[in-house]
Amino acid sequence: MSCSEKKIACVNCRSSKTKCVGGDAPSFSDSNLSAAQLACERCRKSGLECIWQASKKTGRPSKTTAKAVTLDMFEAYSRGVPLIGSEDVEQVHDLVYYAALTISDNFKGLDVISDRASMLSLAEEAILTHKCDLRSIIGLIYTIHDDYGANNTEAAQYHLSYVCRVALELGLNTRSPRIDPFDDPLSSIYGRIWWEIYLLDVLLHLSTSGQIARQINSLTIIDIDANSIATDVTLQQAYDGRIKSALILSESTKIDGRLNFERVSALDTMITNQLALTQSSYHSDENFTIKELNFTSTMMLLASRVHLHRQAWFADMTFDFQSCSFRQKMSEMEMLLNDMFVMPSSGNLDASLCASLHAIRESSQQMLHWIRVDEVYQSQSASTTPPHWPFYSCCQLVASYGPILEIAILNASRNSENGVLETVAAPENGVWKTRAALSSVDLTHATLARYMKVWMIAGVYRDEVAVCRAVVDTCGPTGFGM
Repeated sequence: MSCSEKKIACVNCRSSKTKCVGGDAPSFSDSNLSAAQLACERCRKSGLECIWQASKKTGRPSKTTAKAVTLDMFEAYSRGVPLIGSEDVEQVHDLVYYAALTISDNFKGLDVISDRASMLSLAEEAILTHKCDLRSIIGLIYTIHDDYGANNTEAAQYHLSYVCRVALELGLNTRSPRIDPFDDPLSSIYGRIWWEIYLLDVLLHLSTSGQIARQINSLTIIDIDANSIATDVTLQQAYDGRIKSALILSESTKIDGRLNFERVSALDTMITNQLALTQSSYHSDENFTIKELNFTSTMMLLASRVHLHRQAWFADMTFDFQSCSFRQKMSEMEMLLNDMFVMPSSGNLDASLCASLHAIRESSQQMLHWIRVDEVYQSQSASTTPPHWPFYSCCQLVASYGPILEIAILNASRNSENGVLETVAAPENGVWKTRAALSSVDLTHATLARYMKVWMIAGVYRDEVAVCRAVVDTCGPTGFGM
């Protein structure tokens, strides 16, 4: 009987969360067959030893069974960071196990104090004993997710520093990493592990406003075999989108070059092109892992576009809470004399500003659309809170930037303030536009309030949205009545 008929997979395919095709678990009747004949297609192509393990017996103690149930939420969570499945997590009660248990219990609304303490203790042990096996690295990756979600910036920085250092020491960013595929079955997905570390490095630096320093130098050469990321074509495509989204996000949030409007235009084109691919893949594939990867890639790309255009025009502007409008700090002449300035191809700065404002509005509206779609989709499942990673909360905050900017511009227009911003919004129907923008701000506030039950960091972002909402309510006679 083939493994697909038995609905089991070899250790290598199970660890990499890929479909196991063509192999057979050895049995008494297979005694005349060689190991190569019993191997699955993936292991044969990769030259790996095809290892099979017997299914676990039933009748476990009730306490352990209760823990196994909580790992169902980790199984859902790991769709967005597919490094290890819950069935492999339970093999050893190590760092991976307690990190998975902490994340699962978080989503279940259970007490995580004991499990988190065990997780942090094992993470410290891994660092002090310089563990370099890929299972320990995966455990630290999920630990960092919990660090950030718990708003423990110091722990996230500490764990990230070690993980990045070990990843570079092992050469996970190369085609020939210093790991033995026979000793470490997870070596088949070393490339996927590298990109998850790289993504953490980018997102932690960005979401903490630089408080957590980048650990991977921008000059680091990355040359990884695509098969070490995924062998399944659709998963490989989804990861390709995830990788490109990370690279684009990293580039779009750089301060250097923000006044190079040819660069801004080129990056905007790259973002919109990649968005078309990730959104198409999201709608065309029903696989939960593929959907979640494309969902997070889409949100990262839209956030990249908001940050790109925000930095081009509003990095040197302040939000005046008294008038709820933007006031420019850098004059047009100062901008023209800046060493980094490159005139847009149109030669028209006002037109470029209008285009950036449109991009911010459009991207924010699309982010809000995806938040609404996700809320409806997740409400049809049994989970109380959608099992997204904690960085989703940061995307929800970015989504609120567009409506807040809309309100600021409408107030600038209503108050007849001088400047180019006055020309991009007509005061007609301003109250209704402001009400619509406020409704969008309220949406992000409500969803963040729900996520803060799982991730503490969402509460921090919710409070930031609340401050803006409170300021808007006191910024003048708009007649909101809400």
